[in-house]
Amino acid sequence: MFLGIDPGRDKVGWALTDAEGELLLSGIFRAGDAALFFSAFESGALERLAPFILEKTSGEIADFASAELLMGDGTGKEYLLSLAQSASLGVKLVSERETTLLARKLYWKLHPPRGVWRLLSAGLRVPPRDIDDLAAWAIVLRYCGVQSKEK
Repeated sequence: MFLGIDPGRDKVGWALTDAEGELLLSGIFRAGDAALFFSAFESGALERLAPFILEKTSGEIADFASAELLMGDGTGKEYLLSLAQSASLGVKLVSERETTLLARKLYWKLHPPRGVWRLLSAGLRVPPRDIDDLAAWAIVLRYCGVQSKEK
């Protein structure tokens, strides 16, 4: 399993995937709640992660506390990196380059456009919510060598 983190100054996206990079859970938390998130994650109790979850797929969630932690190498990583390391979580830094663009594609893959949205070209569609969690998923996919399952 992998836990992808898309760091930011104000908000942080996260995504938990299986070994192949398939999304299991994802969400967004305020940067100020990072210690609370890492504590909930480290506990291994799914109910403690519940307040942070935005997306949940039907995949089986096993022992996620042992997931490999992959963090984007962009803005805000220093604070999160120090928190993760103080919680004895090993972290690998991964390039965040173009993960926001991939996150948009991933959003529409999870939530296919309906109605008027279908008529717009993919480049003009803007997801109706923050997609930092899907950028975290894109970080995991980059690490696993998967660019986009839509291509």
